[in-house]
Formats: sequence, structure tokens, C-alpha cells
Amino acid sequence: MSPARGPSGPLSPPLPCTGCGIKPAARLTPRIDFCYDCIPGGPFTPPACNKCGSTEYYSQGLCGHCHPGSPGYVGSCRDCLAWGVYRQHNWRCWKCRWWFTHYPQGECVSCHREVTIGEQGYCRLCLETARYHQTPGEPLDLDAARTYGQQLFLASMNDPRRPREKHLPMVMSYSEAIRVINTPPPVPASYQPVLFHIDPDPELLRQRSNEIRLRDITSRTDHFLYARASEYAWSKRQTNQVRRTLKVLQLVFPGANLRFRASDILAMRSYDDDSNIRSTIEVLEDAALLIDDRVPSFTKLFERKTHALPEPMRAQLELWRDIMVDGSKTPPRRQPRDTMTVKGQMYGLLPAITRWVEGGRTSLVGISTEDILAALPDDPSPRHTMMLGFRSLFTILRGRKQVFIDPTKAIPLRGPRRNMPLPMEPTAIRDALVNPDPAVALAVSLVAFHALMTSQVQHIRLTDIIDGRLRMPDGRSIPLAKPVRVRLSAWLDHRAKRWPETKNPYLLVTIQTAPRLSPPSRSFPWKKAGVTAQALRTDRILYEVEQTGGDVRRICDLFGIGIETALRYSATILEPPAAHQAPDADAAIISRSER
Repeated sequence: MSPARGPSGPLSPPLPCTGCGIKPAARLTPRIDFCYDCIPGGPFTPPACNKCGSTEYYSQGLCGHCHPGSPGYVGSCRDCLAWGVYRQHNWRCWKCRWWFTHYPQGECVSCHREVTIGEQGYCRLCLETARYHQTPGEPLDLDAARTYGQQLFLASMNDPRRPREKHLPMVMSYSEAIRVINTPPPVPASYQPVLFHIDPDPELLRQRSNEIRLRDITSRTDHFLYARASEYAWSKRQTNQVRRTLKVLQLVFPGANLRFRASDILAMRSYDDDSNIRSTIEVLEDAALLIDDRVPSFTKLFERKTHALPEPMRAQLELWRDIMVDGSKTPPRRQPRDTMTVKGQMYGLLPAITRWVEGGRTSLVGISTEDILAALPDDPSPRHTMMLGFRSLFTILRGRKQVFIDPTKAIPLRGPRRNMPLPMEPTAIRDALVNPDPAVALAVSLVAFHALMTSQVQHIRLTDIIDGRLRMPDGRSIPLAKPVRVRLSAWLDHRAKRWPETKNPYLLVTIQTAPRLSPPSRSFPWKKAGVTAQALRTDRILYEVEQTGGDVRRICDLFGIGIETALRYSATILEPPAAHQAPDADAAIISRSER
């Protein structure tokens, strides 16, 4: 305990200076009501600390770190005795402050101190001691403090221990758990009366009740469940379904009633709604009951594609994958790349590597320039993708001293084959614009009239649209066309009616993202649109090129594209192919004049 929490005395918090009212008074015994800067005849240089010799004088001959009445004095928590708390927080650590506002005061069953006690009748110090001696998969032994003694710790640093890596086996399937729930208990054929009655032991009853309460994780997750449901405006149905999933989870994995693995929870998708599974994982993560062992989808794909390769070559490819995805902070440094980029380069590399393995190669060390030239395809696009993959692969392996030379340095990088941009059929655009789904109609209109990319439509926020203008991240302010505003109004009405309390900040919302703050997927709503965003964007840019006569500067400013891309589109008006001629010049996107 800190001596500053005793009765008022010489080491209590000093009064403020009578002169400035900011600094503390210089001394209380003998009493000096001024600081050294405001003492009549001053200012004077304050003396050094009598305890540590510091020049940062506070009061009564001590500095701020040594005076128990100063805000910077460090003491122990009054509830859990953890070291590292301050007077300004009422001598309680952060977790004990939460306990103090949620649990009553009483006598701890184990240590018999008058402190804040939890639902089991134990204080937080005894509870943390029980967790310290806890065996994974077993209930808490709340009397561990009597057996082993109390374990003190530093304030706000007693995080849960890392769980053992040993996988807890599933001892009951989901169907068996449901059958156990729905099967009534058997009716006994006969009844044996009690010979004599014995009053139960109160201590034994208390221990049994604590064990039953520990097996029910809903008592530990309800607070986080209802807090998340209130914050993200979950429906009552979804809240009840998540709570039911938590109860079923204890039956499916009864041995893991302390921590649950995310991979085991995801395996229940075939029995439960996917949105409930995601919400259950989020609640368990908030309650610190989740072991997040989820593997990224690209890692699973890479393992599936390379599991048959020989070990030296597979280890080299894994090194390339890790550095490409995660980057490298050690020389030679490298920025992380997007997963789609690494995935494309992986598919470009695999055909050549597979042929080398079939030819008897087990490592990439002996690969020469001639081997790469022989493996490159004649088609420009696959050749470009494979060459990009080889360059990144051997650059990384050479920087990590896995190969002696980089065989790709002598091979020039050719560009991929560029297809001629072609416009779309006006009827296809018109059908997509009048789609009965308001999300599809809005997304199609944003691309058809303003040539937005899929990622830009995906990440539009509600606050980005002000007074009929769309504010883009690159600084552009796009005045929305009248057909876009009509569809925007229809979508906002549908959104307000379908999800009236959602707090999702993005314009497009799905049933999966409504109870969260994440954007929709890139495929929404294009799977049911009947057209692709790239085709719509190409058609819009080609129309603008045609109307401006190939003005590259205007194309770049209007759509936010680069010079090279604008030149590729403007080249179509020099020698327009026959396929570019629309079958009906008057049939345009609703009306070309509206643009």
C-alpha cells in the first residue's frame, strides 16, 4: 500500500501556491504557502530532492517521483496490489477500475480482504492467481491462492497466458449435441427412497456452483455480446442466434470451455448461418476467449499448389511468397505486394517450375538463362506474367543468397499484348441501368456515367457525397449526373428501410456488412448485374474520347487516369475498327445527350 493513502499529514497532496495557483506550495512544515518562484523577494532556485537528489522539486523537500502526494508518484493498486498505479486514478489499475463499477464490495472468500469481489465471491487478485495456475481445458481452481499463495504482478500487464499449441480434440459432433439437447431424460422404472437426509456441505455446494458457472461461457460473453449488438445495431434475431451459437459451441467442444479456436468455429458453417459464425468469432475475440488460428486463403492456395514439389524448391518458393506478401525490413528491404499480384505471378511461375521438376530438377540454384528462355511461352501476355514472376523470384533469392546469380538480368521484359478497347452494346447497358435491384442500378450508373473503378465504388462513403457531388480520394469533385442522383436516392431509401439502424459508413451495404463497419466485397453487386465494371468503364471513356476528338489532357483530368492509358484509348479514333461501329447510332446509354 502507498503511504499517500493514509490520513492527512506532511506527505499529503500540498495546497497550490497562493501566488500563482499552479505550482504546489514549497513546504507544509514549516509552512510556506508560496512556490519558490512566488516567494516574496524571489524567485529562488528550489533545492534538490532530499531522497534522490533530483532537481525537479515538488514540495516538502522531495521531487514529484518521491513525494507520495504528487500525481507522478507510483504506488500499488488498492484492490489487486499490482504495482504501477497513480493517485489520479484513485490508486486502482484499469481492470480494477472496471471491477469497481460493475461488482459490489465485500469480503473475499479466499484472502478475507474487504475489496471488490466478483460473482464467485473472490477478489480479482485471487482470480488472477487461479488463472496463473490454470491448466488449459480445465476449470479454474479458485482456491489456488490458498494452496500456492498469491502471485503479485505489474498493473495492466497480467494478460492471459498463451494457450498450449496442443489441439483439443472434438469429442462430440454437432448432430450429437443437438440430439442430446432435444432428447428428454429417461423416466426411471423405479424410485429408491432416501434412507436418511443429510444437510449438504455449504463449502462443497459453493465449489460445485462455481464449476457449473465456469462451464457456461455465456456469463462471460453476454456483456460483450450485448455491447456489440448495441454498438452495431444488431437485430434481436441476430443477437439471439449468436447467443444460441455460443451455447451450442460449448456442447460441440466441451473440453475447450476456456478458449475456442477460430478454425473449429468456422467448421460449423455447414450447420449455421455464416453471418452468425462471423459474429460469434467477434464476440469471443472481444471476450478474450478466441484463439485466432485462421489461415489466409492465399496461404491455403499456395500450399495446395506446391505440396508436390521437392523440398529445396518448395522452401525457396515459400521464402519468395513470405517476402512478397509480408515485405522485408532487413536488407535488402522490400515493400509488401498485394495478394492478387503475388497470386498472378505464382500462376505464371508454376507451369515452368512443374516442367523443371518433371525433368529432374529439385532446386532453383542451377537454373540458367537458357532454361528460362526455353520455358517462356510465345503468347505475349503469359510471357509477360511469367517473366515478372521470375524476376521477383530470383531477385529475392539472390538477395537472400539462395542462388549464386540472377538468370533474368540478361532477358528484356516485354510488355503484354494490348487489346483494342471496344464499346458495349447500348441495350446491355440500358438493361443494367433499369435493374430492379437498387444496388445494381446505382453501381452500374456510377460506372456508366462517371467511369469509376470497382475499388472506387466499393469504398465510397456516405460522407463523400455532398450537394450532388462525389468527392474522390485523389482530390477530384465529380458532379453526379441526374440519372445517377435518381438511382442514388432510390438506394438510400432502400437502405434506410432495410437497415434503419446500421452504422456502416459505406454507401453500399450488404447483409454481411450491415452489422459491421467494413466495405462490401469487390464482387458486389456485379455478380447479378449482367455486365462487368471494366466494360462499362471502357465504354464511357471511349465515348468521351469520341466527343473530345482524343483530347488526352481532358481525358486524364476527367477520369483520373495516366497519360499512357489515355493514349491507348485515344488511339481508337485514328483507325476505328469495324467492331467499334454501334449497330444503332441513336441508341446510347439511356441518352447520349444526358452526358
